[in-house]
Amino acid sequence: MKFISLKNAVSFLVSVLLTGCTQNFSDTNATIKEALFGAKDIEISADYLKNLPYASSYVRINNGPQIFMVLAFAETNPDTKQTQLKWLSSDNAMIVTENGRVVKTLNLPEFNLAQLSPKSSLFNFQQQHSEWQAIYDWQPNFDFDHRALISSQKIASQPLASALWNKTVDVWQEQIQFLHSNTHMTNQFWTDKHGQVMKSQQWLIPNKLYVEQEILKPYSE
Repeated sequence: MKFISLKNAVSFLVSVLLTGCTQNFSDTNATIKEALFGAKDIEISADYLKNLPYASSYVRINNGPQIFMVLAFAETNPDTKQTQLKWLSSDNAMIVTENGRVVKTLNLPEFNLAQLSPKSSLFNFQQQHSEWQAIYDWQPNFDFDHRALISSQKIASQPLASALWNKTVDVWQEQIQFLHSNTHMTNQFWTDKHGQVMKSQQWLIPNKLYVEQEILKPYSE
């Protein structure tokens, strides 16, 4: 397990809540619930992001306002042998990603992805096209064991810019078809030349939970 000092990350977030670093940055004390129900977008200055000692990202939930998350820690998933990244908000909501794909959420106010379990290793955005299966577990009400067939393919290349970087990225589209219903979802990912996901738009629960993430400062092992 590779810790990125969860204690220090939480302390950092608490200090933001108490003091703030700039007028814009002080807005990060908005809770997830506020972000979902009417708070303004959070914008962090590029200079502050460069000096921040944590990987960081912007996140939107269900097309709500933009919130800010830092990387609390990383650990190896014993099943897939891949690194899981755990992104933390100022009020302890968490999004867990693996190869850029959200595999779990915690402490979101209405719905959460309890777990995304692949039947093989998660697609890692290296092949032009791949098909694999996974099981989705959702909360509340222990809504578990939704089996899905997932088809991922590269559809384009294009420039993409963030507060800290400009890159030419590959665009991937992912179709998720649930095997025991007519329900399907479409996700999209933007990856750099190393296959690292820099931006994503992901449905986690059909018609209920949609998460967009933009990486600001990427995680580096």
